[in-house]
Order: sequence, then C-alpha cells, then structure tokens
Amino acid sequence: MTTYQGPVTVVAGDVEATMQADLSIAERGGTKSWGGHVSDYDNADMFKVLTADTAVMRLSNGQEGRFVLQGKLTPGQTAIGVLGSGPAPF
Repeated sequence: MTTYQGPVTVVAGDVEATMQADLSIAERGGTKSWGGHVSDYDNADMFKVLTADTAVMRLSNGQEGRFVLQGKLTPGQTAIGVLGSGPAPF
C-alpha cells in the first residue's frame, strides 16, 4: 500500500490522541520516505507532541511508525504536516 487515509493514534510522552491522517510513500532515487498530514487534533495535545522527544503514529491494525511534525502549530490551524522516520506503518 502506498497511501493511507484514516484514523491514527498518536503517542508522545503522556499524550495518546486519536487523529485523522492522510499519508503516502514517495520514492526518489531509490530511496523511500513517507509523510503527509494529520488533522482533527486537540491543540493542547499537539503542543505536547511538538515538545516530546519521540512521537509514534499507530494505525488501527497495530502497526507503528516514528515521525516528526513539520511546520509550526498556529491557532485555528486544522492540519499539520508529518515526516516519517523508518519504514511506513502502512
């Protein structure tokens, strides 16, 4: 599967929050990467994700992948970019 759209659980520090994700795998020069964006999150939870040492995204099938957030969290923002690390969990 090269794309995933649906619910995920984000785990970072003491946060375990359900969000919606729109993710895909890209390949450039033989190297694969994954990322996309998450939405439908609580701003307080997402701030904790931004300040945590590690963040993990868990899909409903139990597969997990580490990620970092891309960009800044601003009031009223409805989605934020994510960049995966390691194999894609989908």
